[in-house]
Amino acid sequence: MEKPYKELNIGNFAVREKVRIAKNGYVKLPVSSNVEQEALFIQTENGYSLIPLIPDVKRVYIEVTTKCNFNCVTCIRSSWQDKPAHMEQETFEHILHNLKELPALESVHFGGFGEPLMHPRIFDMLKAVKELGLKVEIITNGSYLRQEVIEKLIDLELDVLFTSLDSSEEKEYNEIRQGADFQDVFHNVTNLQALKRERKSAKPELGIEFVAMKKNYARLPQLIRMAWDLNANQVIVTNLLPYHESMKDEIVYDTDDTGCLFGQESLLTSVRAHMSNMKLRTERHCKFVNDKALCINYQGNISPCYALMHTYQCYIYGRKKQMYPCYLGNVNEKKLQEIWTDSGYVNFRLNVGNYHFPSCTDCKSLDGCNYTESNEMDCWANSPSCAECLWARRMIACP
Repeated sequence: MEKPYKELNIGNFAVREKVRIAKNGYVKLPVSSNVEQEALFIQTENGYSLIPLIPDVKRVYIEVTTKCNFNCVTCIRSSWQDKPAHMEQETFEHILHNLKELPALESVHFGGFGEPLMHPRIFDMLKAVKELGLKVEIITNGSYLRQEVIEKLIDLELDVLFTSLDSSEEKEYNEIRQGADFQDVFHNVTNLQALKRERKSAKPELGIEFVAMKKNYARLPQLIRMAWDLNANQVIVTNLLPYHESMKDEIVYDTDDTGCLFGQESLLTSVRAHMSNMKLRTERHCKFVNDKALCINYQGNISPCYALMHTYQCYIYGRKKQMYPCYLGNVNEKKLQEIWTDSGYVNFRLNVGNYHFPSCTDCKSLDGCNYTESNEMDCWANSPSCAECLWARRMIACP
């Protein structure tokens, strides 16, 4: 007899293979392997988790310098005490050696909080990583993209080059990126694309990063047109994370993001456009954990993400927050494989992957809560705490 309504079932959640745990703790898994495999056994609220300890890093971010020739109003460097410095060659050699021992590694991004093209050995570094057969990216402010530099990048077959263009309007761009010259940077990027065409090279692909704030938000409809004119492959629009009190009122969070924020121009192009969330949403996902990525700063310290690379201050919805770095080890002293498979780091990634953190930003007890003054600890005893991470909310983005 046909039922007058539709019934659902949970058959798609069924687990075909079961595991029996003996009284002595012996476990027989329904899988086989040619080699012995270490795994981390974690007791959870609802049972157990068994996490294989494998060096499955897929992406590495390398900060080769904290020096920069610009003084951007959006930059983290306005609120930290680090001395501008280049990565030592010995440190890079340690990194390079370790990259060779990561069997799942796919890509390396040269970025961080400095201008990579200022490093005197940047081309040697790029070449060395390219020779490992990896996808190599770099982000630059565009000021160093002179003819000779462009030719070297094309010769190296650099895969992707991101450049920061926070406005299509000259005066506005120069106000945001203090020390910059819009015409100079735009000319450099245009010349990059012209030389690629001349040499019939598709590489490096061009990506544009745009930091959205009140000062430039109205320029978003022109952004895609500018990207189209430059023959860019992709655009990343990220929100401003204020690092200085003078910028805390420039945020445009909670703007309606349900419409076509790039304007009608975006419908006419094939540029890949990533638009960050403009509202606080329920979902939280860590890009770094999901991408199986880690970050290495100019001193060789390994961090789980960009947000935990340095000591600095930022403003979350106008509230001042002290951020402390989280260092899992140093590449000069320990192998990346060992750091990645360390039980503490594995369990941290598991927690972040499941986002077992409170949601401080929209918590009803936010007012008067001193846990939100820093990322040292939250009310669930997580340390460091990722409870207010705007990257996880997909409001802040990076390549």
